[in-house]
Amino acid sequence: MCLLLLLAVVGCVTQPSDTELPVSADTRTGLADSVRAYLRVDAPVVALKDVAIIDGTGEEVKLAQTILIKNGLISEVGSIKEVAIPDKAEVLELSGRTVIPGIVGTHNHLHMPGIHFMPYTAPRMYLGSGVTTIQTTGSASPAREKELADAIQRGEAVGPEVVHTGPYFSGPGGSPAMIQPESIEHIADTVAYWVGQGVSWFKVYRHIKPDMLAAVIDEVHKQGAKVTGHLCSVTYQEAAEMGIDAIEHGFIHAFDLASDKRPGECSGGRSFRSLEKIEGGRVRQLHDVLIKHGVALSTTLAIFEAQTPGRAVADVRSLAVMAPEWRYRYEQQQERMRIAGEGWYFKPDWLNNSMQHDYLFYERGGLLTAGLDPGLHNFPGYGDQRNFELFVEAGFPVVDAIKVMTSNGATLLGLEDRGVIQPGKRADLVVLKGELHRHTAVIRQSEIVFKEGYGFDPVALIKDVQGRVGID
Repeated sequence: MCLLLLLAVVGCVTQPSDTELPVSADTRTGLADSVRAYLRVDAPVVALKDVAIIDGTGEEVKLAQTILIKNGLISEVGSIKEVAIPDKAEVLELSGRTVIPGIVGTHNHLHMPGIHFMPYTAPRMYLGSGVTTIQTTGSASPAREKELADAIQRGEAVGPEVVHTGPYFSGPGGSPAMIQPESIEHIADTVAYWVGQGVSWFKVYRHIKPDMLAAVIDEVHKQGAKVTGHLCSVTYQEAAEMGIDAIEHGFIHAFDLASDKRPGECSGGRSFRSLEKIEGGRVRQLHDVLIKHGVALSTTLAIFEAQTPGRAVADVRSLAVMAPEWRYRYEQQQERMRIAGEGWYFKPDWLNNSMQHDYLFYERGGLLTAGLDPGLHNFPGYGDQRNFELFVEAGFPVVDAIKVMTSNGATLLGLEDRGVIQPGKRADLVVLKGELHRHTAVIRQSEIVFKEGYGFDPVALIKDVQGRVGID
């Protein structure tokens, strides 16, 4: 052991012995045999040796690193020369791999339009793609979603941790499947019930009336929960000034920018999505309001691309997991798009402008998070990976794109124990087969997905959903 004096004089670095490393008790929930069947790594002490790390903070990639995991937590992170690996550790030699934090998706439903609940395929696809935590951001089946979230938490079902959301609040003209509140008392009773069921977020939808939105925000905040919204009748600025916590989809539903918007109504043309200058004063002014009020934007680029002519084509992986019925729906959608030609409702510049808008909001200091909003051929997990590629295409440095998808999501959800690769944090990690800082497609190469230190096998998880997505 170097003397303290020598440390001060010559900078001697000691290698901590096994007994010097902090060892916490293993308090993780045990896993059912049906969940353990998907494990690839199951040891209390694991060393990920000689990896590149993108740590989720936005700092530059670190090469030739070792991550030490003990009892589900990250114990040490440092260069392969600095981290002493205990004799009892399971050592994974991972040269040529990249490790990122587990993805925290903030618009990651357990349903898709046409499927009200996906309890089998969605959890496996999320976890197999490196998504270890999801916020469902509006639930079509909140009671069943809670049952699944609880089962995953108990180790009885496989999947990411689920921050589940209550039923949607909408308004006149909205979906009859959503709650259309009749009074403040109706809102208060609904919120209190679902908070009692463990819900921590509520979502308002397009037709919500301004007075009802204000009441939802007030009642939800009284219960210590939060509100997000897919807005139309209420503008982003109005919602921000009411105290909303987050807004979904970013630029494309910012009807503040629509010249013919009628107050309190879901109205206004969509031409602003093509004509509005992203660097213009109106967009910057809107950002100023959102940032001032601490409102996060959860962007969903992957579902926008899935509707964009010239880009809306399923990749080989997505075709392989589609159920035959869903494959038919996909092919019908492709045919409708072909016939419509330039008359197709979703314009190519809407995606491009959304990408530019997200980058500007992030660059100016806004809290940007990401989710895929599953639907069409944009499937759980795969769409999250595609978001990363679209961020890089939009100009985000790789390290910033990972920050948006990991630590920013954890920040929004108040999950301080994850989202970055640092000692003391939960060992939610994704081992990618390749150098992500050099090749963005490496995001699709999940080799091991650690959740609380348990190393899951993505190949096994994805294999079990082949030909099933769309029927569950």
